Amino acid sequence: MSETIFTFSQRGGHFFQCPLERKHARLPRKLASLLMNSRVSRVYHVTLGFSQSFVITYRDSTGKDRIESADLPSELHSFLYARGTSSSQLLRNIPQLRVILGPYNSSFFAHDGSSYRWMNLPSALLAAIKSRINDGSWIDKPRIMALGADSNFLLITQKNAAVWNLENYRTLGKLMEFSKSQENGIEEVMNVVLNPHRYECFVAESRNGMVISENLPIPSVKDMDAMKEAVKRDTNREEEEKLERERKRGHAQKRPSLNRQAILRRVWSDRADQLRSEVGDYKVKLSLSLNLSTGSIARMFS
Repeated sequence: MSETIFTFSQRGGHFFQCPLERKHARLPRKLASLLMNSRVSRVYHVTLGFSQSFVITYRDSTGKDRIESADLPSELHSFLYARGTSSSQLLRNIPQLRVILGPYNSSFFAHDGSSYRWMNLPSALLAAIKSRINDGSWIDKPRIMALGADSNFLLITQKNAAVWNLENYRTLGKLMEFSKSQENGIEEVMNVVLNPHRYECFVAESRNGMVISENLPIPSVKDMDAMKEAVKRDTNREEEEKLERERKRGHAQKRPSLNRQAILRRVWSDRADQLRSEVGDYKVKLSLSLNLSTGSIARMFS
């Protein structure tokens, strides 16, 4: 399944992308200008953070892979732009580079599939990571990593072990508990993103193309609706292509039907609606904004 991108900034901006759609709003000025430039031919990954901070990896019109960023922690910047001692070539595998930023950019987790760097992770998450490293080598690499407000987090490994603290994202916590109780339930979770600047704000995507979101900033709602339909169409398209390839090889009966995919989407959606009802009274929203005129940070609860 093609990778999707969902990321939120502290200032209420967002960037969403799947093969069939790209939506964004309120981006940092430098990033918005870059995306309008015709030299960006393919976007690999985008992460938005505190104030005007961001990371983008992309391929330019000449076929060269590039990294652009602004206002990142120095430790993260050093990791992203590390070079060999006798070479001007960046060490990182740019198309595989992924960055997750915590609130205020005070924590991060970054990797390119072979090299990893993190800083100021919640203690429970750090313990879960260390328990999966033996003699400096991974015995079970992270598959999904999400950092949220107030030391909340989610970790899903390649072997589909799941560890989380989602006190401030209760709908997602209940959904994860439900998935864990189902056969291959965690395996079906494709992507999870926490908005570290807003309680209960998350996006979760299943392998069958179902996208669930909660408590999004108002400017993101319309674009998310468009993305949900685009991801569903893209998943169906990929499934049809797989079925056609396997039909030609005589193995089509081994793949779930599109009707089955629709049923799986409906089950997850119905369960999410039920969980939203269960936690409906827990609607404290956290938004953080930067007052540039005074340089102070205002916390607004509504």
